Amino acid sequence: MGRQTIWILVLLAVGAAAAAQQRCNQPSTQDGQRGDEAAPKHKSVRIAGIVLKWIRADKEANMRRAEGMIRQAARHGAQIVCTTECFLDGYAIADKSIPLEKYRALGEPIPDGPYYKRLQALACELKILLVAGMLEADGDARYNTAVLIGPDGRLLGKYRKQHLEHELVRNRPGTQSPVFATPYGRIGVMICADRRLPEIAAKMKQQGAEFLLCPSGGMFGPKSNDWILQARSRETGLAIVFVHPAEFLVTGPDGSVLAQTVVGKSLLIGAAEAGTAKDENQVCYFDLQRSRP
Repeated sequence: MGRQTIWILVLLAVGAAAAAQQRCNQPSTQDGQRGDEAAPKHKSVRIAGIVLKWIRADKEANMRRAEGMIRQAARHGAQIVCTTECFLDGYAIADKSIPLEKYRALGEPIPDGPYYKRLQALACELKILLVAGMLEADGDARYNTAVLIGPDGRLLGKYRKQHLEHELVRNRPGTQSPVFATPYGRIGVMICADRRLPEIAAKMKQQGAEFLLCPSGGMFGPKSNDWILQARSRETGLAIVFVHPAEFLVTGPDGSVLAQTVVGKSLLIGAAEAGTAKDENQVCYFDLQRSRP
């Protein structure tokens, strides 16, 4: 192979790498919704739930543990990967003994925060739609937020939890129930206690949602949780995928339970327990049939 040919190949490789990086750094949308997605052609979509215990207030540990599971999900064909509620900060809002300034420092702006950028790069590398829970900093306000990052690394949108209850002392509630256009259809997102308010799911249905994702914490299991998701599915005629530190649940449009996996009894572990028997976690999969071709 001649020297000129080698240089041509090198230049082509550099150009391809630069183009890929540019795709991952496209400007984000302002309102969290995109209307220019191509019409989805997939009749089904493989969704993976990252069922992972929280480590409170340790973003690096949670990111490191979740990243391996997200990569595993992509290797097994997941097109949408969803974490739990506030997986990144370990739902630090639950511990009011954390000093206020330390708590607030756990939040980061979207899309400029360092961990958001790591999630963005991961979604782009793996070519997945990543739905990730984190504490958002927007000026002085803090929000319990789920971001939707497309397979090209673009921010497709973000959803801010509305029904806050005990979180109100430090977080601000969201006010919108958007539906997001994605390569896999129009998706609505609720966070945890939002599932208890029928009007939130109903608004998403009215806006054309094809199915709902519910990253969560708190209550789980058949007695305290599953019947709530079943009711929302019956009311809206939509499947709902629920992802929790101890449970993965899918309810069908008729309210039936299509899939359920319970992983241990705890939501939280200490940093020293990562990788031990107490760190029960699992990547759960479901092939969801889309409601529209």
